Amino acid sequence: MKRMKELDVLNEADPSSDVRFLRGRIAELEADLLQQKKATGEAMEISRAIAAAVRVASPRKVNFKPVARSESPCVHVLHLTDIHYGMVTQRDEVDGFGEYSPEIAESRIDALTRAIIDKTIAQRHGYNVPKLHIIGTADYISGDIHQELQVTNAFPAPVQAVRCGYLLGGMLAAFAPHFKAVDADMVTLDNHGRLTRKPQSAQGGMNNWGYVVAEVARQHVAALPNVTVRIHSKPSALVRVEGEAYLAFHGHQIKAWAGIPYYGLDRRTAMEAVKRMGLPDVGFTKLLSGHLHHAVDGVYWRTGGSVSGTDAHDHNCGRKSKPHQMSWFVHPKHGEFDFTRWWL
Repeated sequence: MKRMKELDVLNEADPSSDVRFLRGRIAELEADLLQQKKATGEAMEISRAIAAAVRVASPRKVNFKPVARSESPCVHVLHLTDIHYGMVTQRDEVDGFGEYSPEIAESRIDALTRAIIDKTIAQRHGYNVPKLHIIGTADYISGDIHQELQVTNAFPAPVQAVRCGYLLGGMLAAFAPHFKAVDADMVTLDNHGRLTRKPQSAQGGMNNWGYVVAEVARQHVAALPNVTVRIHSKPSALVRVEGEAYLAFHGHQIKAWAGIPYYGLDRRTAMEAVKRMGLPDVGFTKLLSGHLHHAVDGVYWRTGGSVSGTDAHDHNCGRKSKPHQMSWFVHPKHGEFDFTRWWL
């Protein structure tokens, strides 16, 4: 018995490695348990404080008032560009990426007309939209500037111009019952409608089939008192819509290759701004152009789509362009909103 007590004292004084390990492990577990108890206690204290705060606090009363329809007269703006009426694109020659003909052009213009009317009706639940403003940036017809177009178009350029004029006149007439006022500003200087071999600057908007398109459309709605068509037979036109001032032009003046010429558009913006600097009533808020067949909304410039979409030349260059146009609204105080691409 005495011997066993001596061994126990010896073991306490010099424990084995196993005992030391187990004692260390027990100490770690006890420390973890203590930390957990402390954390649990803190969490319980926090929970009690939160519960007390919830009992003391009262829910904030929310005074919701339905938003009344805005009385400020907003304008629905339609950018109409690059119809290329008369062009023919066979589906097979572009591997199914597109198809185009005068009949397809007419159906797409009809669909666009319905979409603009429906969009306006929908927005009138919250906004006062009495007016539609159409800004046309030309290339209304396919033209005959290349031999390829001369032999592949559905009919000659004079027929294209007259029929396209009636098509756009019908669009304006369809809009008339749905708006107090329909304004159309139509730029006529472009590249596809020109009558000269090279693009013409002086009188280029009059020596152009685009002028015939615009004039036929204007005559078609001449008897409608709420429709106004202004023809701009010059390189560019300053079109004012409420607080916005759009410098509209076709866009073939911008040098480009295989895509959107961001540098060229920025450079043109700077050149126009410097040219107009210090002159009264000629400043603009944004450039507005077509020609590139793709709608892009930049800070100081905006480009539009096309009604024709991918043609054989695009396909041959490895490009694809879905047919589309665009519209937006202008508030007299807050400016532009609701930019929409209309895929046709």
